[in-house]
Parts: sequence; C-alpha cells; structure tokens
Amino acid sequence: MSIEKSIGIYTVALDPKETAVFNRVIAFSVTHGLIQHKCENAKSADLIILSENSYSERGENDKNQVHLVISNDVSCQLGDFQTTRPLLITRVMKTLQQAFDLTTLKLELKNNTTLDEDSSHEAPLENKSISSKPSSEPNSNHEEKPASEATHCNHHALVIDDSAAIRKQLELELRDANISADFAESGEQALEMIKETQYDLVFLDIIMPGIDGYETCKNMRAITDYKKTPIIMLSGKTSPLDEVQGVIAGATTYLTKPVKSDKLQETLTRVTTWLENFNTTTARETV
Repeated sequence: MSIEKSIGIYTVALDPKETAVFNRVIAFSVTHGLIQHKCENAKSADLIILSENSYSERGENDKNQVHLVISNDVSCQLGDFQTTRPLLITRVMKTLQQAFDLTTLKLELKNNTTLDEDSSHEAPLENKSISSKPSSEPNSNHEEKPASEATHCNHHALVIDDSAAIRKQLELELRDANISADFAESGEQALEMIKETQYDLVFLDIIMPGIDGYETCKNMRAITDYKKTPIIMLSGKTSPLDEVQGVIAGATTYLTKPVKSDKLQETLTRVTTWLENFNTTTARETV
C-alpha cells in the first residue's frame, strides 16, 4: 500500500554551514517529488538529523524514527545512517536518499499496522469466526505463509540496490505478486550471482558503490542469457537525460524512488505478461 504522507524532518544542533548543506539537498529533493515538512521537536519527527554527540545524549530512541548521524569518524555506526565531515553535497544526497527511502517504508508499514488495528475493531472476534470458509482477501500484511500453504512462485527476480529499505520494500511487493527474489548490494555482486542463476527479471539501482547501474546493465546485456531479460532501473533521478542513459545501457524501463506501490505493480503486470508471452512463444519454437 502506498501513501502520500509528508516526512517530518527535525535537525539537532547542526552548525549553520551543515544546516545550509542539508537544506540545499532537501530543497533539491522536494523539486523531485519529496513530500516533507519541518518539525518543531524530535518527538513529532519521522527523520532526525543530528551530530554524533547529540545522538549519544538522546538515550533510547523511537524505533519508528530514522536517525541520520553526522560524525568526524568514518567508523561511526550510530543511528540508521551516517555521513562524515566535511559534508560533501554528493555524499549527503546519497545518504539522505537512503534515509528518505527507509523513512517512507516505515511510514507505510506504520500506516498498514494502524489500518489493521482499526479493522480489528469493526466486529467482535466471535462474529468474525462464524464461517469456516477460508478468506479470499489478499494477505495485506505480507505475512509468510506456512510451507504447506505456500504457493508456487511464477518468476524469480534479482534486486540490486545498496539501500536496505528499497530491498525490503521490493521483497514485500514482489511477494505479493507471487515473485521470489534474491538480493545484491552492488553491481559486482550481482554479476557474480547471474553466473550461477538465471533470473526472469532484474531491478537495478543506478547509484551504488563500485560500478554504477548503467555499467552493470551494459555488462548484463553482454551475456547471451540476459539480452532479453527485463531490467527495471531504479533511481531518485528523474531527468530525461538519466532515462536516455538507462535506455542506452539496455534498461527495459525506469522507476523513480521512492518507488510507488501502484507504479511498481503496474510495471510488474506489464513485465510478467511479456514474460509469459515470450516463454510461450519460445516453447513453441523449440517444439
């Protein structure tokens, strides 16, 4: 389920230069679709940006909040995400995008939980168990089915993204679409994985450590078994030039992050329909 909810952002004890850098990056993200607002206190925030010292002084943190910690030490592991001084625009952009992705996912999961809790009060429990017929409603909570009830997955996907939030979101979305998935955090790792496994479709982030998504896509297309495999590129970038670069590299289509559930499911419908038609045609040709 996708929601259009504003991300509440709160900054703690940043100096004027650091504040200016984050404000500049946030303003850029707003022009590219980010919905956000500034909070007056940490309690009401979804994303908190703070220094290492401030984080250590906060004590226990709300698990529903995302914390981006600024540190002088590259080995700092405090919070959900870290960026080091001096604050470089490109580094802050990448870290903030990852923080926005995780914050969006947490908001969606929180919203789904609230909806489930609300629906549980619609009728007494004894009234809900009158019928012994199994429910035909889809599993909106993304719960794992017991092995005895698990359905056979029609397709197998590879998700390549260094953002844990995006990998988790796609895992849930693909599971709902009856698609199993493996995951890679870099282009190099993915290129090793496709040597051992033939995937039906690929989700590929553009900005990653090591080789980027464009180069990864080119390397995949150079492999005979992956010349026609649907490759869906993922990126926070939305300019026509970026899409052209993706097409040149061999991408099938393009989704912007944070990925909207309805757009993703629409893309999955198109891609899986093509896969089924392609597989049917190939099977006929080999008979």
